[in-house]
Parts: sequence; C-alpha cells; structure tokens
Amino acid sequence: MFATKKTSGGRRIKRTRTKFIASVVLFSSLMLSTPKIANANSVELMVGNKSTTADLKASADLTKKVGIFVRARPTIDYRGKISAFGLGDLTLNLNGALDAVAEVQFVGGTIVPRAGIQYFRKAGDFSFYTITTIGFDSKPYLESLSSVRYSPRIYKTLNLIAQVENVTDLDRTGNNWSTQRIRLGLSKNNWGVGAAADLSETGNHPILANGTFGWNVGGFVSKTF
Repeated sequence: MFATKKTSGGRRIKRTRTKFIASVVLFSSLMLSTPKIANANSVELMVGNKSTTADLKASADLTKKVGIFVRARPTIDYRGKISAFGLGDLTLNLNGALDAVAEVQFVGGTIVPRAGIQYFRKAGDFSFYTITTIGFDSKPYLESLSSVRYSPRIYKTLNLIAQVENVTDLDRTGNNWSTQRIRLGLSKNNWGVGAAADLSETGNHPILANGTFGWNVGGFVSKTF
C-alpha cells in the first residue's frame, strides 16, 4: 500500500511538472510571437537538483523614450509545489543609457508598486545591466539587481556564455534576501545550453544549518530572439 501511494505521488508530481513545462512553452510561444514585443525576448529553462524554473523576458518600445519590459519566473519543486514571481516595468529614458522606471511586482499573490532607475551598457563582448527600486507598500525595501554577461565568439558561430545576476533586497535591518544566478555554457544560433547554479541567502548571517543559505544546481537551456 505504501509503495502504491509513493508511486501515485510520483506520477502526480511528474504530471504537474509536465503541465508546468507545457504551460511555459505555450506562454513563451504566445509572448514571443507578438510582433510588437521584439526587442529583448528570451526564454530560459533551468533544471536543478531542487526545482525547475522558467525565466521569460520581453520588451518593447512604445515611443523613442518610453518602453515596457515584462519578466515572469514560475518555479516548480519536486513535490509539485508551484510558485511564481513576475514584474512589469514602464521605462522613461533620461539620458543615454539611464532610464527612470515605474515597476509593478507580483510576489506570492501580492502586487507591489515600485520606482527607481536602471542603466544598461554594452562594450564588445561584455554587457552590464543594473536596476535599483524602492517599494511603496507598508514595509518598503530597497531592491538592487545587477547582471554581468560575457559572450565572446570562440569558434565560427559558437559563443561562450558566462553570466552572473545578483539580486539583493535591503531593509532597515540590512540584508533581507539575496540571490546569485550563475550561468556558464555555450550558445549557437541564439540557443544556449550549459551549467547553472542559483544561490540564495536570507538575513544578514545566512548559514546552511538553519536553511537561510540554499542552492539549486543543475543545467539550463535558453533561446534568445
């Protein structure tokens, strides 16, 4: 009887994971087939030892100075639990690579309005992006996201992918939560594949023993448009 329950639970989790991936593929196809959204489209599926996460990004220019950006990061663990994070940005170019940002985040069923500034710079094979925002909820916190990417050509149409993204949330007590997403792989014809690690820290003194430090290690496959 125990074996039957365990097998049934495994099948349920497998069905949930299959539906999750199918939904990601369908949503990605719909999002990326929209003609207006054509500036920074990308889809990544990261499969780790603890969970699977999809990362969907898309942007569009409304005018020469005004643009929009959306990002969705649904996650499923291996017990079948699904969680999701998403945001929508309205950007206004201030000067060159500097933009003002009005943002709405969707976290755990809660909508949080935020505002801040962002900066993007590309130099040869290097690119750098950073955004800092502050929330307008009952317990506002400062959030900073920075991403560094190095993607040189190493052989004909084959490129290296080396990328680190850091997200840090700070409140009056210091570090509230932070994560580092590390990618190392190869890309060809806008398809990427390689190793991936997502680290996370909660509080000012994260340690493994009490679960305030965690990781999800595995691989990724990505597509840019």
